[in-house]
Amino acid sequence: MPSSRPKQKRCLEVVGGRLSYDASYDMPGLTMQICSRQANQCREGGGEVHFVSSCASGRITRMMIADICGSEETFRRLSCEMRDGLIRNINSIWQNKVVENVGHQFREFAKQGCCGTATVATYFASTRSFVMCNIGNPPPLVFRAREQKWEAIHGETRLVTHAGEEVDGLYSESEYRHIQTKLEPDDTIVLYGNGFAQSAFPTGGIVGHTRLIESLQDSPHTNPESRIAHLIGLIQDNSATDEESTIIVCRVTNVGTRLRDNLLAPLRLFQRPRDSTAFA
Repeated sequence: MPSSRPKQKRCLEVVGGRLSYDASYDMPGLTMQICSRQANQCREGGGEVHFVSSCASGRITRMMIADICGSEETFRRLSCEMRDGLIRNINSIWQNKVVENVGHQFREFAKQGCCGTATVATYFASTRSFVMCNIGNPPPLVFRAREQKWEAIHGETRLVTHAGEEVDGLYSESEYRHIQTKLEPDDTIVLYGNGFAQSAFPTGGIVGHTRLIESLQDSPHTNPESRIAHLIGLIQDNSATDEESTIIVCRVTNVGTRLRDNLLAPLRLFQRPRDSTAFA
């Protein structure tokens, strides 16, 4: 995990993509660490992609991790469609349209033999609210600072009256797991894809959320960010070079929106979001 001083995240910007890197960001109400490991030799079979966006004022942070199985061409096209859906809704507190776009793209690309899983999560700094929709990805982990305890949030499925077109091998809309919770200062939330969840511990065995929580609770490090960073380092160092993994760690802070960003937010609404994503 990155140890350098975090960068100030720009408002109205999307970062991420498919590349190997470590990065730290400061934004209203959050500090974020991204650790991405990608394997170029697995391009033809697809891989993991992630995106993080900030709204015009920085109050709305949206995160996405997707695991896409398909040809290199379909992987890139589906990844770009997901990113574009994120950009179109970058200033919306509600993530419904982003989730609907991901589901629609999964169904469309399934006709070309592509399948995948995804996580879409939104943090609104003004109310410290965290909402997430999981489509086949592992449940997020949360460290509750008040209780000094790690837990997995599985969420719940919601019945839908008109589920979208069902395609063999895909999750139907009624199987999407929805999560909504309030966070407090110093709470830490961890999002990760199937690549990391299916990695192996140095002592043997698959990571999985149950084993991960047990290791975090037993870790000698007292700081939750240090605990997860220590584990991520151990697991990734033990992983094969052709394994892909993406982990996003967010810690809740009391830092508010900068006055400059508050004043410029109305003007930014008329600007095109900055696309800083890359596909190595």
